[in-house]
Formats: sequence, C-alpha cells, structure tokens
Amino acid sequence: MDYARTTLAIVVLAAGDGTRMRSSTPKVLHTLCGRSLLQHVLAVADELTPRKTVVVLAPHTIEEVRFQVGTRFICVVQSERLGTGHAVLQARADLQDQSTYVLVLYGDTPLLRAETAQSLLALQVEQQALVGFISFIADPPTGYGRVVRNAADQVVDLIEDRNATAEQQMITEVNSGVMCFRADWLWERVLQIAPNPIKGEYYLTDLVKMAVAEQGLGSVVAFRVEDRREAWGINDRVQLAQAEAVMRERILTSLMREGVTIVDPATTYVDVDVVVGNDTTLLPGTMLRGSSQIGHRCVIGPYTSIKDAVIGNGTQISYASIEKQQIGNEQRIGPFAQLGGEEMLES
Repeated sequence: MDYARTTLAIVVLAAGDGTRMRSSTPKVLHTLCGRSLLQHVLAVADELTPRKTVVVLAPHTIEEVRFQVGTRFICVVQSERLGTGHAVLQARADLQDQSTYVLVLYGDTPLLRAETAQSLLALQVEQQALVGFISFIADPPTGYGRVVRNAADQVVDLIEDRNATAEQQMITEVNSGVMCFRADWLWERVLQIAPNPIKGEYYLTDLVKMAVAEQGLGSVVAFRVEDRREAWGINDRVQLAQAEAVMRERILTSLMREGVTIVDPATTYVDVDVVVGNDTTLLPGTMLRGSSQIGHRCVIGPYTSIKDAVIGNGTQISYASIEKQQIGNEQRIGPFAQLGGEEMLES
C-alpha cells in the first residue's frame, strides 16, 4: 500500500464497563501473556504507523488507563455511554483533517493481527470505498450483525441480529466491529447518525446504510478474516483464558520456528515480550514472564519460573524461581534454587 498518499489515524474504543469481569480493574487492563488487553491493541496500532492514535475511555477509568498508556497516545473521555458512533465522535476534535482514513479498533480485541488490519485498509483504498470492515464466518451467528451481499458479492447492508429476517438469520458472515472510514466522509457523517429508537444510542454501523444510499454499491467493502479468533472480544474471565491459550500458541509456535525446542507446549508459558535464543530447550513446566531474555543453547526447566531476568548463553536452570536477575554464561542453577533481589552470577 502506498503510504505516501494514504495516511491513517486510529481510534481505539475502550470505554466499556467490563462488568462481566467482576473486577475492580478496568477490563482493558487485564493481562494476556504479559501485556494488558489494551497494550496488545496499541501494539497493533503502532505497527500500522498512524499519524495519531486516540484512545476513548470512561471517566472513572481514564486516570488508571492513562498511566499505563503513557503520553504517546491521546486519551479522551466518553462521558456518557451512548454507543460506538458517539464514542468515535469524541476523537473528532483531535483527528479531523489529520489523515485520509480512520481505523476503529476495540480495546478488548487483543488477538487481531496488524496484517489483517492492513489487508482491510488495502482493500478499501483499492476499491475507493467510503467504509470498510472486517468480517468473519460465525457458526452459529446468533448475536452478530449479518453481512448482506448481493449476487455480485457486494456488501449491501449490515443487519443487526434482532432486526434480521428469518432468511437473513441464516447468513453466517458477520461483522467483527473493526471498521475503517474515509476520514473526510466519516467526520461529516458521524454527526448525522440518528439515535437508536429503542436504546437511544448512536451506532457506527449505521454508516454502512448511509454510504450505500449516498454512493451505491461498492461504497462499502468487507475483508473476511479466516481465523475468527482474531475478532474475539474479551468480556469475562472465561474468554480471557481462551484468548490467552490462543496467544500462547502463537508465541510458542513462533519460537519453535525460530529454533527453540519446546518439549511440551501444553505446560510451557512464555510472555509476548520474552526473547529466547535459538538452540535453547524449554522443558515441561517452564514459565518465562515479563521481559526476560534467555540466551542461546540454554536448557530451562523442568518446573522453572523466570521473570524479568537476563540469562546468558549455555546456562542450565532446573526446578528454580528467578526474578530480576542477570545470570552469566555457562551457569548451572538448581535444583530447588530461588534467586531474587539484585544478585548477579557471572561466568
């Protein structure tokens, strides 16, 4: 894609209450393989090299979330929970006239890959569409907005589950919620979204019907993602555990393809920011947490926990717990060792 002509701004919606988490911690700050849900989404945003990223937050969570987000991202408040259209509107003052396209992500969808978002944007730019969104096949599709296409496979409409006819309810292609808009069109039309007659909320998906009415078929495109797990939204701790299993599988698969031996992936846990050198072996029961760095040709485990530590090349560690340590090359630690504090073992 030609970024010389195409510029991007991103809005991350993260104002949800997360009541089903049953937690005093904001939902988007719950952790998944060493990062919060929101940090995973912001990492994807960074990969897309936007001009600006705005995070929309609730009044009661903004200070806690802003502390983790830092100063690289703009944080704004959605004072009232009036729907996705209203949430995006809160970013208008910061993003209007800043880009040619605006991508809307969700702070509770940590499994979305940057390549998928790039594919959506590339399709939208190629087709010169006003609106684009990511879809997936759901079976059953209950609860999701259905993607209505014509015989030419063009997107005609998005129909909410509760409004779908019996025939439309049979459609299995559904909307993920991730949407992209031509920026100049979005910032004018988002002001024209009518409130839902039942809930009084303003829905971003109403812009699909608006785009088709204005510019006809072809004004809306959908990129269908093959792995529906990328579209998972995390609403409770069961879904959090399921998403962690998916992310863990991704991490371990990547490590094995890079030359790391993992004897039992089912009992091996590695956070997303951990670095492991090639020809290292991870034995069953190994947990590598935080920003740990493991050298080449190491043997870690079994039943070893390492957090925020640096381990030199050729070191063997078994039945041990190590935190915030720097271990030199060719060391032998364990069994039954516990190292913490500021000690350093040199080769």
